[in-house]
Amino acid sequence: MRPPGPIGAIVRKEVRELARDGRLRVLGGIIAVLALSALIFGAQQTWQAQQARQQAVERAEADWEGQGQRNPHVAAHYGTHVFAPTSAATAIDPGVSAALGRSVRIEAHRRNLAAHARSQDASGLGGMGAFSITMVLLLLVPLLIIALGYGLWGRERERGTLRQLVSTGVDLRALLWGKMLALALVVGAVVVPTGAVITAALWALGGGDAATLARLGLLTLGYGAYFLIFAGLTLYASAAARSSRAALVAMIGVWGVFCLLTPRAATEVASALRPLPSQAAFARDVAQSLEHGIDGTTPREQAVGAITKELMVNNGFATAGIFVDEAALNGFELQAEARWEDAIYDHHVKALEDGIAAQERAVAWAGVLSPFVAMRSLSAGLCGTDYAHHRHFTDHAEAWRKRLIGMLNEAFAKNAGAQGWDYRAGAELWKQAPPLEYTPPGPGFALETHLPAVASLLGWMLLALVLALRSARRVKVTA
Repeated sequence: MRPPGPIGAIVRKEVRELARDGRLRVLGGIIAVLALSALIFGAQQTWQAQQARQQAVERAEADWEGQGQRNPHVAAHYGTHVFAPTSAATAIDPGVSAALGRSVRIEAHRRNLAAHARSQDASGLGGMGAFSITMVLLLLVPLLIIALGYGLWGRERERGTLRQLVSTGVDLRALLWGKMLALALVVGAVVVPTGAVITAALWALGGGDAATLARLGLLTLGYGAYFLIFAGLTLYASAAARSSRAALVAMIGVWGVFCLLTPRAATEVASALRPLPSQAAFARDVAQSLEHGIDGTTPREQAVGAITKELMVNNGFATAGIFVDEAALNGFELQAEARWEDAIYDHHVKALEDGIAAQERAVAWAGVLSPFVAMRSLSAGLCGTDYAHHRHFTDHAEAWRKRLIGMLNEAFAKNAGAQGWDYRAGAELWKQAPPLEYTPPGPGFALETHLPAVASLLGWMLLALVLALRSARRVKVTA
């Protein structure tokens, strides 16, 4: 292990030179201002979303419990709304939340997709480019690293100081680590204070729980790897290029390919490989399946009748014949209709969700070609704003819808008696609705979902370090 003395001297020298560089003040100031502006905007949006959700939840509960006297199945049609929980981490990365909606209408006979999105015209994957702290960190900090690091080898070679340093016996690898540490310290002087402000803002928004802090810690590690990739590639370009200007042009080109070209191309390719149906086509397919089955050959009445008979057998009414109470028979028929409709909606919604998830996976695999894509996917996952988290909530909401509708249909079958459809229930029944107890998945869910992104980041980081080390051993000491 080499003594820290030479490396420490190199770090101090490089930090002094970088600190005197006017580009640090200009670019660092711009990044800090934009990051804080994005934080203010994101925090405001998150706070408004939290307040709006709380008000909407209270209003939905009041409307449900205060709907008065109604037939239980009519109440099922009346329905209610459930709302996805908000997270303080959305202030960092809004992900697809704004595009896919945060509320689900609960009603009988149909499964609704999430609605009330802030950007109805954005697709699930295309909505990940909004102004946010994430986009500042993903796009602008690499430019700062390139602007500060492209000349770390080249300028010394052009000025002749590199040959003087080598002549003193300084190991080129020590020079590399010194330059990299200096670059990290200078960039950290811009990023770390911003990160501290972000953490304080999240804490104020209610993000001081262990899960959010764990997500923030993993996010910090991810961005550290992402920045290290650009630092390693920049040092490699500075050592390998004929001049500092050539290194700058090369790295700007790399940045453009990584951060602008590849994400767009990946989204277009994913959409072409797994096209999604339009809203009209989806509704048409569901309507056809409700009438003729998923296979297109099973009439609705025949299928519902078979399910009704099965339910009657299971409940001991197999031999009751015409003596079955009319309300009980209506209840069995309602349950049979619900089971048939649930199977149809589950099939089509699953196909749609699988298609969106396949698009997201295809884009994530483009992280092999671009660390920007990998980090963007991982960032949304760790902030709980990717499609996997959205699907986790909507699936839970659908399971709750089935329990609620089942409870109402069962109450109608048991209590209607001779009143039949004239039967009315009141607030006592509405208050018996099962509580919607939803716990968002932990950080491990995000890591498991985005393993390709994690692997791509680690692979790029290893490649960047290997290239930087190889270039340090082979760098030309004269221009």
